[in-house]
Amino acid sequence: MAERRRYSRKTKASAVIAAEMSSVTAAAEATGIPRTTIGYWADQPEFVVLRQKTREELAAGSIVLAHLAQAALERKIAAGEVEPRDLATIYGIAIDKGQLLAGEATSRNEHRDITENMTPAETIALASDIEEWLKVER
Repeated sequence: MAERRRYSRKTKASAVIAAEMSSVTAAAEATGIPRTTIGYWADQPEFVVLRQKTREELAAGSIVLAHLAQAALERKIAAGEVEPRDLATIYGIAIDKGQLLAGEATSRNEHRDITENMTPAETIALASDIEEWLKVER
């Protein structure tokens, strides 16, 4: 039977942070700790606060990176040193990842039900009008 390995709290915390910053698989490869073990630790209540703090720090860092990329983009474009699309890509990725990590919207998918405030009779009348309109348009 294989000997059971023991890990210090510091090692566990480092592996959980590494997993939060990239992925459980990447953390496992970097640390040599099994993926399932890191995943188990990450779900433990003692590391929830640590994971949240790491996520918030990553979000803040991504926003700072976005600001730096924006400033560099402006300088490089003015000097004609780089293709704008290269830095624009970095800027877009940094903004998107910062918003994602901060729990903010990274896209908008909105819809509105125009019949929401209508009575059933008004809804039926609207459907009838639409059917008539479609007949005329064909």
